Amino acid sequence: MKNIDPDQIYFEKAGIKHQDIIFQWLALPHIQEFWDNTEEHKNDILNFIQGRKQHYFYGTTMYWVGYYDSQPFCFILTDQILSSQNITNLHRAYLSQSGHTISLDFGIGNINFLGKGFASPTLKAFVKFYHRNIDHEADTFFIDPDEDNPRAIHIYKKAGFEMVGDFTMESGFFEGKKTYLLIKKLYE
Repeated sequence: MKNIDPDQIYFEKAGIKHQDIIFQWLALPHIQEFWDNTEEHKNDILNFIQGRKQHYFYGTTMYWVGYYDSQPFCFILTDQILSSQNITNLHRAYLSQSGHTISLDFGIGNINFLGKGFASPTLKAFVKFYHRNIDHEADTFFIDPDEDNPRAIHIYKKAGFEMVGDFTMESGFFEGKKTYLLIKKLYE
């Protein structure tokens, strides 16, 4: 898997057929270290997959599975960030002025794809996919790695995200953790 063909990376909205693999990935130590594994979050994933009303976060999170050459290998969640939400001043300062701001969480679950150079091209492909196929007005993307995850920070920068500051999580699973905000703007 040394020569990655970005055209072989594609994404599907998480569905019933992905349920088992998503929960297998969420049980892996490298995912558990930096992902919310609470029952509330797992129930939100199930509600999304099964087409039921979501209640976690703002109830609007979408979940995605990334594939390479027909093999599922990564899990992505997206949510639109609105100025009316309870967000930090740092987030507020970088909201899109002309379109939509989308928050991302990303993880490679398939261990056969770890350390093979897939993360950065996958994030680039996903941003392009999301803008073209899901929300044409999405022009600003946020991603917020934990300070203890320098590998993710490196990968996100390589994918074109720019670090704009840090903040401390005020609530939720990561309450009290220092986190960096990286952004990618499609248009200046």
